[in-house]
Amino acid sequence: MENTNRLRKVTFMKVLFFTAIAITISFSLMLSTGCSGKSNAVTNDTPSADVQSAQSTTQKTQSSSSSGNSSATIIQDTTTSEQIPQNIKKLIEEADKYYINGEYSEAVSAYRKIKPAVEASSDISESLKEYILESYSKNFEDSKNITEIARMHYGNAMQLEYEKRIDEAIKELEEALKIYPKYQDAIDKLASIKSLHKLK
Repeated sequence: MENTNRLRKVTFMKVLFFTAIAITISFSLMLSTGCSGKSNAVTNDTPSADVQSAQSTTQKTQSSSSSGNSSATIIQDTTTSEQIPQNIKKLIEEADKYYINGEYSEAVSAYRKIKPAVEASSDISESLKEYILESYSKNFEDSKNITEIARMHYGNAMQLEYEKRIDEAIKELEEALKIYPKYQDAIDKLASIKSLHKLK
């Protein structure tokens, strides 16, 4: 439950962050338009590609799982000169799908494929590259943290089982599954221990 609330707060903070960026861009635009002299009269009617891009960005995705505890990466498509390449969008969507479904280990692997693809792309600007990498970083970090903590509990369980402290080993596995319910190794080990010791 605590993890669910934390993820909801993170999603809300992301939305606030991107709203603040949009307001800042709009305000800067108003100031530059208001302060421009006769020499800028022509350019005021035809803003630069960067300004058009900032003005015309639209929120593409922000979805949640059926249980409402995970969110998709917020990415924005520009409708002017610069577009996020389809192959990169696909990678983000695939990683988000794992994240939303609670398959955190798979999500970590999928998110790791995005950075090399972004850095290798010569079709997008450095600023857009930076934006793309930032857009999924929170979900990536959450996935890594969840898998690391779950694996720590799993490791503890293995040691406790070796020491014949079965009840404590079971508790550690249950802790792992509280934060990572689809952790297959922990699921299998818990079932194995319970079967071996004829526990329910």
